[in-house]
Amino acid sequence: MTNMTINEIINIALETGKIMLKNGAETYRVEETIEKMISSRVDSPVEVFVMSTGIIISVVAEGSPFTVVSRIVSSGIDMEYITRANSFSRVFTEGKMSLEEANIMLNQLKTPPRFSKKVRFICSGMAGGFVVLLFGGSFLEFSLAYLASSLTVLLTDKLSKMGFNFFIKNIIGGFIAGTLGFLLVLLMALFSQYADYNKVIIGPLMTLVPGVALTNGIRDLISGELIAGSAKMMEALFIAIALAFGVGIVLQIVITLS
Repeated sequence: MTNMTINEIINIALETGKIMLKNGAETYRVEETIEKMISSRVDSPVEVFVMSTGIIISVVAEGSPFTVVSRIVSSGIDMEYITRANSFSRVFTEGKMSLEEANIMLNQLKTPPRFSKKVRFICSGMAGGFVVLLFGGSFLEFSLAYLASSLTVLLTDKLSKMGFNFFIKNIIGGFIAGTLGFLLVLLMALFSQYADYNKVIIGPLMTLVPGVALTNGIRDLISGELIAGSAKMMEALFIAIALAFGVGIVLQIVITLS
């Protein structure tokens, strides 16, 4: 096996791991995936170290060391990317595809089919609206939270494309959630339909809460990945603080105007 072939195998495994990590996969899962992919093609010890912000791979093959370091920037949570990358890694480890075929499939992984804006609008509204019902909200509050949640998700998607860092993006996201909730309640009050803006705001806010990041952090800690787990927990904490700060601005304005 030539050095070029070994490098290509490592790069395929690395790119697969990057896709998973960028889209919210647990660090221990990424480590296992990369290690199994390389070990299936290279008969040498493989060392993989994954953090929330980087991947380090070291392989000693044919008497030569191969080390790769890659910086990772998280792009959010997308289970479709993770599922497709998992399926690809399993087929790759079975040895049923050549490296050329693997590279072609890897490029396809980076552009999975996306849900339309209409589907995202409907489903994000359901995610926020039904939470309001769990908190004892009325049908009117459910409807307002449904609309606010849908608009919040679509607007925060645009913020992600504008390149804001995660803290600023979530402050603005919290502000948008609070503003939409309050304005919709105010609009309905003009037609003598009254709703509790506190319950309405809960809906769009829940679509932004970092539940997956928090869960992944706990799972990484349980798996012994102390650094990665702590980093995920801190990320979830700062997102929650940013959301609270954004909503707090809206509530303070409302209280002042009242």
